Amino acid sequence: MKFTGSKIKHFGSENISTFIDSKNLKIFTHENFIMYISLLKFVIDMDYIQALIMGILQGITEWLPVSSSGQVMLALMNVFSIPPEKAYSYALLMHLGTLMALLFKFRYEFSRILMKLLTFRWEEEETFLFYSTLFTALVGFPIYKAFKEIVSSLNLEVVNAFIGVALIITGLMIKKAKETPIGHMEINKGLKSSKEEVSIVDAIIVGVAQGVAVLPGISRSGATIGALLLLGVKQEKAVRLSFLMAIPAISGALFLELTAIDEPVSVSAVAVVSAFIVSLLTLEVMLKLAERLNFSKFCIVFGSIALIASLLGVLV
Repeated sequence: MKFTGSKIKHFGSENISTFIDSKNLKIFTHENFIMYISLLKFVIDMDYIQALIMGILQGITEWLPVSSSGQVMLALMNVFSIPPEKAYSYALLMHLGTLMALLFKFRYEFSRILMKLLTFRWEEEETFLFYSTLFTALVGFPIYKAFKEIVSSLNLEVVNAFIGVALIITGLMIKKAKETPIGHMEINKGLKSSKEEVSIVDAIIVGVAQGVAVLPGISRSGATIGALLLLGVKQEKAVRLSFLMAIPAISGALFLELTAIDEPVSVSAVAVVSAFIVSLLTLEVMLKLAERLNFSKFCIVFGSIALIASLLGVLV
């Protein structure tokens, strides 16, 4: 509340300061003023708590093929009542913590790859990263711009439904990739052994998949690892390539979103730092968990819940 008056005098033996709101002509005691300040402090503290919760959620879900941006958006919109457009920008901001964790985890590998790229001594990984990043940008940027314009005009139920459908698609894609990878089918037919090297065509296909994953609900790791598995790449190598290609992709998305974030720097810092710490601490555990568990069912079930909830919201 804004006070347009000023402190005028002290009353009686209790020495209670009073304030006057000259617009509404209401008198507030010192106790009431302290109450409003405490309420304001509670609201501010809740912003930090929300940022901490979202950072933890981002840090855990980023390494799982469940679309961390989709999960963060659903939480922001439905739990914290954040508008869809702002929730989308905030979900992308969370990836700064993930990016920091990736850079730390792959600091030696990425430095080596970057030096080879700059000196044009390209080998398999450098060629893959160049073409996959190029096609991620060519596909992802138009989708990003279109979604940013559309989401501002959509209500909560429609966005929930969109994310729900996208999660279901992610689940079906993961299920298909685990069941019938192209490389395995070719091995069974005796056509060739397991794919040892990814081609430029493979890089383009995976880059397109990553570009589409700019949409919330489409898992970036699920789309890229799934595409690589379908192309016959071994899972260990597919996971490594997926994480490496995430570094330039996330960097580009953050560059586009920095001007759209209007949160206080301190609140954003809490979210990013918590996402970084949790991402770093849970990376190895979540990767092992992703290998053992079938997250296609999680995506399909959670997507169905979001879709049903949105339909109920429209009907009610």
